[in-house]
Order: sequence, then C-alpha cells, then structure tokens
Amino acid sequence: MADAERGYRLLIVDDDEIDQALYRRLLTRPVSGAAEVQHATDGAAGLAMLRANAYDCVLLDFSLPDMTGLEFLEDACADRGLPCAVVLVTGHGNEAVAVEAMKRGAQDYLVKDKVDANTLWRAITGAVTQTTLRQRLAGSVHALTAANAALAQEVVTRTAAELALRRAKEIAEQANQAKTRFVAMVTHELRTPLNGILGYAQLLRMEGGLRARQTAHVGAMMKAGQHLLEMIEQVLDFACLETSGMALSNAPVAIGALTEGCIGFIAPLATERGLSLRLISAHDAPREIVMDPVRLRQVVLNLLGNAVKYTTTGGVELRVLAGGTAGGVRLEIADTGPGIDDAERERLFRDFERLDATPSVEGAGLGLAIAARIVSRMGGTIGHTPNPTGGSVFWLDLPPGIDGPAVVPEIIPAVPSPRAAGRRVLLVDDMAMNRDIIGAFLGTDGHAVTLADTGQDAMRLAAAQTFDLILMDVRMPEMDGLEATRQIRALPAPHGTVPILALTACAFREQVEQCRAAGMDGHVAKPVDFAVLGRVIAETIAGGSRSWGSNQHAPGLQPPRLMLDRTALDQTLAYLSPDEAAAHLRSLRLRNEQILLLLGQTVAPGVLADAAHQLASAAGMFGFAAQEAAARGLERALARGAPGIDGLGQRVCEETRVALTVLDQVIREARLQPA
Repeated sequence: MADAERGYRLLIVDDDEIDQALYRRLLTRPVSGAAEVQHATDGAAGLAMLRANAYDCVLLDFSLPDMTGLEFLEDACADRGLPCAVVLVTGHGNEAVAVEAMKRGAQDYLVKDKVDANTLWRAITGAVTQTTLRQRLAGSVHALTAANAALAQEVVTRTAAELALRRAKEIAEQANQAKTRFVAMVTHELRTPLNGILGYAQLLRMEGGLRARQTAHVGAMMKAGQHLLEMIEQVLDFACLETSGMALSNAPVAIGALTEGCIGFIAPLATERGLSLRLISAHDAPREIVMDPVRLRQVVLNLLGNAVKYTTTGGVELRVLAGGTAGGVRLEIADTGPGIDDAERERLFRDFERLDATPSVEGAGLGLAIAARIVSRMGGTIGHTPNPTGGSVFWLDLPPGIDGPAVVPEIIPAVPSPRAAGRRVLLVDDMAMNRDIIGAFLGTDGHAVTLADTGQDAMRLAAAQTFDLILMDVRMPEMDGLEATRQIRALPAPHGTVPILALTACAFREQVEQCRAAGMDGHVAKPVDFAVLGRVIAETIAGGSRSWGSNQHAPGLQPPRLMLDRTALDQTLAYLSPDEAAAHLRSLRLRNEQILLLLGQTVAPGVLADAAHQLASAAGMFGFAAQEAAARGLERALARGAPGIDGLGQRVCEETRVALTVLDQVIREARLQPA
C-alpha cells in the first residue's frame, strides 16, 4: 500500500495557471517528504516530460490546447503502457469521459469544482497504490509462469531417473507453496480497496439523492462486493490452512451457548426462506469441550448456512449428541433439501467443488473444504450421510479437547448493572403508541411514570412537579423537545437541573449535537432497545457517564436490514396487552396507508417529512427495519432539500407495500383482526 507520509513526484499537465497554483497549494503538506511537483502547459510537453522523467502520478487536465486528456492517454500508452498512475481532472462532470479514461489506463477521475486537499491526496495515493499493486501482480505472475515453465521442463527431461522424479516433486511443492503465498498476498491486498468500495457504496445510499435505478445499482454493487469479500476471506483461510499457518486458540467452549448463537445467526435467513430451524440437544451430550471457539463456530455456521441455502421446503435441525470418544461431541446438521447422490458424495470436501449447485447459490466451492481442514486440525472428523426422510445430514465428531493447555480466560467478577427502580420519570412523546409501549417498559422496571404528549405539557409538568428523569422526544408539533429542554433548563433548581435524555428517532450526528446543545444529558435512539434504555436510565440517574452516540443507529452504514426483525417485534408486544397490541398494529397499518396516499399526491415537503418521521418511528418500534430505514432516508432528504426525492419516495412505496403484506400476516398470527 502507498504510504501517506512518503514523498511523491508529480506531473501536472494543465494549461490553466490558476489551477496549477491551486494544485500546488493543495499538495503542500506540513510533513517530511512533501510532493515534488512539475508542470506542463500542453499535451506535447507533458508527453515529452513523461518519457524523459520518472513520476509517481500525473494530474491530467481533460481540455488541453493541443489535445484532449483521452488523446494524451492514448499517446502515453503507445510504447509500453503508462509508466505511472494517472488521475484525470476536469471541469466536465461527464461520467462517460470518466469511463473512457479508465479504459485507457487512468486510475481515478476528479471534477475540478469538487477538488480539495483530502480528495486530491486520496485520489493520488489510491492511484499510486493501484498502479503499484498492478505492477507487483504482473511481476509475480511473470515469475510464477517462468517457475512453472522451468518445472515442466525439468519433469520432461528427468523422467528416467528416480532422483530426477524426486527433484521434480520438490520443485512442484515449492511452486505450490509460492502459489499459496502469492494468493494469500494478493487477496489480502484486494481486501483493503474492496472495503473502501463497499464503504463508498454505503455512503452513496446514505446520502440519498439517487434515482430508483441508481439505488438498485448501488444495492447490486454492495451485494456483489459482499460476495467477493466473502470469497476473499475463504481464499485467505484456504491459503493459511494449506501452509499450516492457521493457529488454533483452544479454550473451554460451552456447547449450548455456541450452538444457540449459531441458530440465532442463521434464523433470519431461514425465516426469509420459510424454513423451520430447530436445535436439539441429547441428555448425554457434553456441556463443554476444549476447542478453538471461533473456528468451531465458523464450521457450524458454514454447514448451517449451506443447509438453509440448499433447502427450499421443510426445515433444518442442529443436533448436539455424545461423540464417538468419551467426553467428545457429535454435531449433526440435518436438512430436507434435495440430498446428494452417491456418485457425487466423494467430491464433497474437495477444493473448489460445487457439485450441481444452482446458479442462485453463490460460492467458490471452498466452504466444505475449509471446514474439513479445520475439523482435521482440531483432531476431529467430518462427513455426510443421507437423511432417511430426504435431504442430507452433515456431521462432525470432535474429541473432548485438543493437544496443548487450554487458554482459560481470566475470570473478572461481573459488576451488576446499576438499578434505578422506583424513580419518578416524565415520558414526553407525541405518539400514543410510543407512550404506551415505553411507559409499559418503565412501569415493569419499577418506575412511576407521568406522560406528556407535547413540549408545552412537559414544561408545565416539569415546573410543577419534581422528577428524577425526563425522557424527551425531539420532533413534536408546536414546541419540539429541544425548545422544551431549553425552557426547562431555565427553571430554578431542582426543576431545572433534572436529568433529561433524548429518546428520539432523530439519530444523525448533527441531530445528536443539537440535543447536547439544548441541554440534554444523553441520547437514546429509536427504535428502542429496552436493555440499552434501562442501562442508560440507571447510569444517568446515578450520575454516571452520559450516553452520547454509543447506541446510535447509523443509517446506511449498517448491514442490509431484515424486512421484519422478529426480536424487536416480540420485545414490543411483550409490553402490551392483546387489546393494546391490536390497536397499535391497526394504527401502524393506517400510517402505512397514509404514506402511500401522500406519496401519490402533491403535498408540502414538511407534511411529507412529518409523515415519514412518524412512520419511521412506528415501523422501527414493531421491527419493520427496512421500511424504517427507507422512511428515515426520505425524511432526512426532505429536511435537507436534497435532490432525488422521487427515488426515495419510490423506495418508501416499495417497502410500505411489502410491509402491509407482512403486517397483515403478523396481525393474523396474533389473532388480531384489523378494523
């Protein structure tokens, strides 16, 4: 990778003296090894300097007096290809120009009016890194090709003698190790820029302003990038195992906790595919073995994930049984999928074998091979048998422990979370559903709760009564939570010094800072995680550290969200009676219908933003995470006056139509009928 502190030799090809001066200023850094910059005012001079001198990177203007930047690239590549990295800089924000420049050898593309020191240095260092990696890769491939050619010649010329055969074998093994090291190096180097690509794709989605088609393209790019990242990780594991470089850290492993965690991780995928997922533990199964917990979990998740991906109907079982050796454990993953023919079974744990996988099931054919090698390193065995009821049973048999002392973690006495039951809490929220659900939680936790639905009521109650804590919504009509907080802080003590926590769906960084500036003591984001809320309440009342952002949601930077988060739904329903649940689910249904109606009409941005805000809050409370994210993105774009509102509105429409279907199913499951 390129070192951000190293010196760079740069050539600026630009006829505009103002732009040249700007680049020189932006390229000046207060560190050692600053950039050495030369410049040319036309394409011919730039080509001559490029052929006569060595540079790390060329900053190339698109519009030159004697040629275009594309023509410059074509001439520069005519001899032996570009000798260094190239970043095209132009005043024309034309995507077609950028694509054509990349085809002709440029590594990056910048628009002049958007260039600052950070973007310029990022483009230069990224381009130099990319060029260096490409050259290193070409050299390695050339060296490897030469080594393979030499090996082939050696095998041909010395087949007559046993000594020559042994020598050829040794050379082959060395070449294989070189290949493995090479693959490990390349995949490791690929992972860093790929993480950057995924990060920028997520930022595009977060910033909004994209058309529906562009949003779909970004989603497809993220999905493809995640798949590529998973394959890179698999290749790295494979390379480590081939060279015996994967160290195992053995420690006591609680079998029950590990298998339950694996089931919980795979459950959303099984639910999405309509499959049942069960964990069965035999009474004589061991409770603990000494093993590497990370690698064991990797193997179990791989087998569970395969079972769910290849099964279309029925379900998957994870069985925990007594092992073949005393104290050992046998884990079985049984599915009701298509099964595996006898002729194909012998290929199961080979490298890069995918059998007759359908194109919709992605993978490189390394998962089972890696699992088999990890289990072997653990001293266990792995295999496959047909499921008597149809499908497959993959099993692994592990000993009670592996050689070497177990790494027993240091036992640190747990410090119980502070409790703050029996406190007087003022809950301020303009949505009845939020007051009911959060109020029920507070009551269950032993607090005496007073409810207010406006900022004015909150201020009046805070002035008349003494509370231990105020939970304040931010976005409310007439007087919002920020103004209410400011007015409460103007009251004399003790009324004006009561701790105030923001409890709001306004969770962006600038919104959190607004809460802090208004005089609040902390911030808890909706949808509410009641465990987090209870902890923050207790810490705040006890005078401990305030919560500023540790529990924030980061829209657009999270992994892809589930359509319905059953855990969040079950948590909310647990604090409601059946009648209350029925009423609030019907209310959520009405909000869904209202947003669809508003999106089909021409309404004021403020009206639509309020509806999106309320929908995001309600949807998140009941676990409709994808719809919550879409509504929150629309609300943010409307507040900023950002472009691309139509595309965001279309996304909200799509998520809302799906949510209505799922919501009707939830209502039926709860034996609740919509009015």
